[in-house]
Amino acid sequence: MEQWFNLLIQVAKPVLTTLAYTGTNVFLNTFHKEIREQQLEQTKLVFNALGVRENKIGKINRVIKDITSTIELDYREQLQQLPQKKIERSRFAGAAAPQLLLSQDELLLQLAQKARETTLKLPEINKSLDYWPLRLLPHQLLCSSPGNDPAPLKIIIASPQKIGKEFKSIGIESSEIEQILSQNLREFLSHNYSLHSKIKPTEFLGGAWNSQNFYGEASIRILFDVLQTKPTLILETEIESNFIIFRLAYWGTFQRKYCYETIFKLPYKNLIEESIKARALRWKVIHSKLLALGKSTEEIERLGGDNTINLALVEEVEKLQEAGIDTQELIFPYQVNRQDFEYICQFLSICQCLVAGWITDIHYLLDNDISPHLPQWLPKLGSTIAAPELLEAITRATVSLYQEVVKTLTDQRPQRIPILTLKLAQSLIELPDRSLVKKQIEYSFEIWLQQRQLPSLKEIEKLDIIDTIQDTFTTEDWQYLIDLKSCLSALNAELSMASLQKLVDSLSGRMPAAKVTCPPTGAHFSLDYTVTEIAGKIFSLSINSDSYQLVSESEQSILALWHLKRRKVQLSPTHQLKGHAGKIAIVTLCPSGKILASSDTTAKRSEIKIWNLQTGKLERSLFGHKQVIHSLVIYSAGDRPILASGSHKIKLWDLTTGESWLTLFGHKEWVYSLAISPDGQTLVSGSQDKSVRIWSLQTGELLRTLVGHQGAVRIVAIAPDGNTIASGSDDGTVKLWELKTGKLRRTLAKHSSGVSTLAIAPDAQYLFSGSQDGKINVWYLPTGELLQTLLGHQQSVRALAVHPNGSILASGSQDKTIKFWRIL
Repeated sequence: MEQWFNLLIQVAKPVLTTLAYTGTNVFLNTFHKEIREQQLEQTKLVFNALGVRENKIGKINRVIKDITSTIELDYREQLQQLPQKKIERSRFAGAAAPQLLLSQDELLLQLAQKARETTLKLPEINKSLDYWPLRLLPHQLLCSSPGNDPAPLKIIIASPQKIGKEFKSIGIESSEIEQILSQNLREFLSHNYSLHSKIKPTEFLGGAWNSQNFYGEASIRILFDVLQTKPTLILETEIESNFIIFRLAYWGTFQRKYCYETIFKLPYKNLIEESIKARALRWKVIHSKLLALGKSTEEIERLGGDNTINLALVEEVEKLQEAGIDTQELIFPYQVNRQDFEYICQFLSICQCLVAGWITDIHYLLDNDISPHLPQWLPKLGSTIAAPELLEAITRATVSLYQEVVKTLTDQRPQRIPILTLKLAQSLIELPDRSLVKKQIEYSFEIWLQQRQLPSLKEIEKLDIIDTIQDTFTTEDWQYLIDLKSCLSALNAELSMASLQKLVDSLSGRMPAAKVTCPPTGAHFSLDYTVTEIAGKIFSLSINSDSYQLVSESEQSILALWHLKRRKVQLSPTHQLKGHAGKIAIVTLCPSGKILASSDTTAKRSEIKIWNLQTGKLERSLFGHKQVIHSLVIYSAGDRPILASGSHKIKLWDLTTGESWLTLFGHKEWVYSLAISPDGQTLVSGSQDKSVRIWSLQTGELLRTLVGHQGAVRIVAIAPDGNTIASGSDDGTVKLWELKTGKLRRTLAKHSSGVSTLAIAPDAQYLFSGSQDGKINVWYLPTGELLQTLLGHQQSVRALAVHPNGSILASGSQDKTIKFWRIL
């Protein structure tokens, strides 16, 4: 199969790059003509439908002509001016039409909607229906998915109408291939480009193609004439003579032409023979093992079935080829079975998913400036591709393709190139080859400097002109630097990018607080996958660069430690931590993931147990609290691991010796949460008494008491930059406080039930709050803007953790599931 995928890569890249050029240039070259023609023709149809008299239409058309004459500009100037240019339509003589204030984009969108409505009334539609290739009627397609923004890309597959006689002879019908291809593509799109996505929605119309109809340009043209206002991708597969032919048809929003290209034409017979030979060689290994077990030849042949026949033929072919005979001209009666049919279906499914992913990413890049999210879907396809080098080749080809697409925008949208390239870099961070990320970052920053007529990175360092250049930065420039810093942070200073990291840190450190008021561009979290095998209560989640740690209750008084490798949803606990005498109340992990502290409650006392997670053994037990312990946190003071524990009072323990060296009194009720500042100097506590308290860890002094919550404070967190405290309460609010002054910055009040857990992204850009109703809110921390609400958990969210590069959020719930959310 590898050779055919390599062929797909070689052929598809130029086809899809051409598609990208077509997508931009067709739009650019016809932009002002498109506006004028659509406005004149569609407005005429609209006003005819509204009963406006002919003499009025002439006057309206002259108004529109005057309007459109103002946009006879080169496209670069149009891009800069059109979104802001407002067009005021005066009152029409003799009509009571209201004044409308519309941008050109808004006007085009409204006209496109009218075009859809009026298209259905045209007499040509009835003629087209005689040859209509779909099972859905035009009005069902034009009126579907109301309210989607952006409009979803419609995806239709035209599966082979016939299969080879080899498969018919073993009872396989041609309809089966359509069912398999549709289901595989449906699952792929549902997981990666769902219709409900706010970023890149697709509407998959499985089974829409009428298998009784014809393929080719005529069908595509009929569809385009009716559906040209709807962005559409058609994946067409045909078995013709001895070949499998894979074509695509695509048109985007406002395109006046469609792209219809052949991706590949492969020898059908060779694919089947490849599958048969692979089966035969696998059987050869099994055959040897059966002989070693003493099985008779007759019994082995019975067990082998058609594999025995095929293996003999394969060995015969090898002998003939060694003798110099061209076996292509010979006929070998290979025996096919259902596995060979499934092999072809798997190959076609992967091809369709690859092309659908490529086209969807390109479509939204061209139409909406949304960067690709390659890691969301490529690893899933990789699980079905055995050869690692093939997956690497597909990855590199995909990255190269997206680079070419970005370059097509250089002349038309040059100001977007740095940020789009940076987004591409961010989408590649999860891939093993980090050099791909480095290349995109360097190119992005180089173009950004050139566009601002700034010297190169080396010259900036040499001339020491940071203070001078920052005076010219706009809000967009500061936003770009924030995104760049986030991307560099995710690399953990890898790949010899120290100079760039140092410069960006220096520049962003000088950023005026008021300059950036919007979240990183295009940020959106989407559910990646769910783990459901967790049997008991989830206590803690943590994430490092390559795995996830989870602590849950496997049985009463027994803790289970789990290690989840990326994308491995089948799991089992690595340790069972036994030794608690009472009900386990609270658990915490140290930042390195090597130490775990847990507390239980018995009728006599509360006890803290310290576990070594490298061995799974209990290291020591700590006694000192008489009341139930509700909060634990581990941090480091130099080389010493320190534990803070909270009941009514707060105790600090040296885990090296097991001794308590400080007790903090002040809270009047249970202490539900503890957090330590990044510098290890400050402790923050949240309590049932509705207060947040700030303590000095050097002196034990109570520095400040923060009041304002109307319910118990369940959770506190400190931002990685050490500037902000976040507190979540039963009153359904999250409050943000300044750590140094205790000043309340803002209150976030979008939860409808109590806030149960919090997490802050490593770059301090995002705050995540989980609530008792199972919802997770995503906030932009610098401004407190609610960006998104993540739905899926059925019960209270108990734990949240963020990947060190900020790209993944993990959430654990009382519903005994772990969900992984990925930023797009």
